[in-house]
Amino acid sequence: MILNDPFFIGICFFTIGFLSLVGFTSAYLNYFFKSKIYRYYSLYILTLLLFVITVYIKDTGDFPIKTVRRNVMQLLVDGLQMLSALLFCSFIYHAMVFQDVKYEKLKKTYHAFIGFIGIYFLIMFIFPHFVRVSFEFFVITRLIIYLIAILFYYHLGKGLKIVFFRYLFIGTTFLFVSGILALWDSITNASIYTGFHYLCYGYFFENICFIGAFIYKYFIVDKEKQEVEHRYEVQLFTTKIEMQQQTMEYIGKEIHDNIGQKLTLASLYTQQLGHENKAPNITDNIYNISALINESLDEMRELSKSLTDNSIEKNNIYKLIENESERVRKLNSYKVKFISNNKNIDLNYQSKAVLTRIVQEFFQNSIKHADCQNLTLVLTTVKNSVELVLVDDGKGFDKDKTYSNGIGLRNMKKRTEMLNGEFKLESKLAIGTKITVTIPF
Repeated sequence: MILNDPFFIGICFFTIGFLSLVGFTSAYLNYFFKSKIYRYYSLYILTLLLFVITVYIKDTGDFPIKTVRRNVMQLLVDGLQMLSALLFCSFIYHAMVFQDVKYEKLKKTYHAFIGFIGIYFLIMFIFPHFVRVSFEFFVITRLIIYLIAILFYYHLGKGLKIVFFRYLFIGTTFLFVSGILALWDSITNASIYTGFHYLCYGYFFENICFIGAFIYKYFIVDKEKQEVEHRYEVQLFTTKIEMQQQTMEYIGKEIHDNIGQKLTLASLYTQQLGHENKAPNITDNIYNISALINESLDEMRELSKSLTDNSIEKNNIYKLIENESERVRKLNSYKVKFISNNKNIDLNYQSKAVLTRIVQEFFQNSIKHADCQNLTLVLTTVKNSVELVLVDDGKGFDKDKTYSNGIGLRNMKKRTEMLNGEFKLESKLAIGTKITVTIPF
């Protein structure tokens, strides 16, 4: 009985007042943020508060030694102390996971700790007298708690580059030191203090550090999170604008490269008719004009269809290339062979659209200019990229001269580079042409 010890009473009241203030604040944070961190911390502070109050009542009230009431109070103190250790561990674990999900690897250790506390309470209810009087059991269970907690303490120490972890690490250090001193005092009983005094000092300095961690998190981390969200929104808006610009650029290229070129030729033929009055080839020119206009109208319909139809979105790249190959096969003038090592290649819309346009351009150039008979397309996945090889057995061309003047070839290269890909062109006279397009997933 230490009823007349004013120092003990002062320590109790100071700790109770401090924990009450911290508990009220943490309960408010839990209500405001709805976070597991504040929830477990609030329960931890509440348990500490009940523990200190119980110790004060037990050691200053009318609970004579060796009475049933004294024994019950002692078991209640032990139970609250073990429960506080569990909630402290829960708070630290969830705080670490909140900071970085990689710490979920400690989940098994956390669950093992929960299981250990559960076994402790089971033994307490079945063998209360053993738990109360066995000093060896008391020391062993506390050492087990320290050993498990050290694992969390070790990972906090490894993450000290994170400011939030520094506060938690220092607070946990205070608690560990006070716990070790309390255990040492309980074993030796050599100091003027009781182990409870050491625990009170540890609770005070520990929670000062934890309050610092919450203040840092609120004013620094949450503000940074808001800034990141704002930057993400700006980036998303910028990406949408860039996609719209790329779409408009694509439409412009399609109109300029295909339809514009043909309408220009039709205009030249018309001008030629005006200068060649009654020329013998007037019928051929009229036919050419009609053919160019009809072809331009067909391509205009195809362009319109590509902008409104969602076939690129619905199908994978293998199906899209197979469909283009089938259209050429129906001409019955060319043998088209399409090979792929993966019929389920998953690409985004832009990549599928670009590869499809390159295949269309390849077919158009080979049919119109190459005088070829066989067309081969090979689609393969290589590491983290997709490779498309296009080969014809036509007459070939001088790459240095034709490439610089070929709008279609230049557009193939530009489209590939737009996806951070690589475009390679090979052509030999009387042998044929080979185009290799490689784009990243």
